[in-house]
Amino acid sequence: MISNSKTTTPTLSNRHWSKSLLNFSVQFWFIIAVLGQWIFAFYVAAFYGGAVMEGDFMRWNRVLPHGYVEGQTMGNLAVAIHLLFAVIVMAGGPIQFVPQLRKFAPKFHRWNGRFYLGAAVLISLSGVYMVITKGTISGLVGDISVCLNGVLILVFAYLTVTNAIKRRFDAHRKWALRLFLVMAGVWFFRVGLMFWLFINKGPVGFDPETFRGPFLVFLGFGQYLIPLAIVELYFLAQRQKQMGIKIFAAITLLIFTAITALGTFAATMGMWLPRIS
Repeated sequence: MISNSKTTTPTLSNRHWSKSLLNFSVQFWFIIAVLGQWIFAFYVAAFYGGAVMEGDFMRWNRVLPHGYVEGQTMGNLAVAIHLLFAVIVMAGGPIQFVPQLRKFAPKFHRWNGRFYLGAAVLISLSGVYMVITKGTISGLVGDISVCLNGVLILVFAYLTVTNAIKRRFDAHRKWALRLFLVMAGVWFFRVGLMFWLFINKGPVGFDPETFRGPFLVFLGFGQYLIPLAIVELYFLAQRQKQMGIKIFAAITLLIFTAITALGTFAATMGMWLPRIS
């Protein structure tokens, strides 16, 4: 009996440690990601909103090619809706995942969630419309990757709603997290691009003039497929009792957090802050 107790206790302790590490890693990434998205939201509001306040819509084209085209009312409106709701969901969306909010303010959680889902649909549809009417700087591959991102947003939004209606709250939360990740695709692209430029001290794997190259093809789809793959690894680690998978998932998340933090810093200092300062 004594021997069994001695062998069991360390095992339980190790399992608790690996579970704690996994929880810490995902919470740490979430904090870094939310801070990064809030910085990006501030930049979008300041740059594009500032241009609107000054009546200088052509300033949009410094960053977003063909963002504003005189005479194209529907196209310009689609861009404005896309930018406006992107700022709103990046600022208010993350609070949906705060457990204390769900517990102590369930009514606010439900209404904020409904607004978030409605905004997700508008962002997706306006984004696809922008691709169809204006195209992307990355060409056909960029057009396809953005449209796929839009389709995933619509599908995940639908599954988030249907699982909530059916009161399958565990599945609802998982689909909501997947939706959160694909909604952040544009932000992931910029963070990933600036991380790549930072560690390579310049463009590698693509032509900065034409904005074409194998790395941009990879990033165009990786901006949402990589985060989705990582969150599936996290879900798997949650279900498994083995320490190994939990530790592997935690380390993967910590590496992803470091990339996110460094990419956010590089994007803030090298791209976003200079445009609004």
